[in-house]
Amino acid sequence: MARVDERFLGRVLCILYLLAGESTHARYPLEAIASKFRRDTRGLVKEALEELRRQGLVYRAGGKRKTYGLTREGLERARGSCAGE
Repeated sequence: MARVDERFLGRVLCILYLLAGESTHARYPLEAIASKFRRDTRGLVKEALEELRRQGLVYRAGGKRKTYGLTREGLERARGSCAGE
């Protein structure tokens, strides 16, 4: 598995923040998150989400489809990075 660029990790975190808003309970499927990226980079979204999960910024919920949401730490980091601070 290739290492995902830090800038791309930040973009994925920002997209998830924009989808979920200020909620840590909102969960979105991989397809909904990947649809916000160009077609040639959609394959990296799953790897980026798994890397963010290992860092403790995103959690994965089970069920029929894998859904992802922000943890409190992820929400705090996304507020700072997505707002341009």
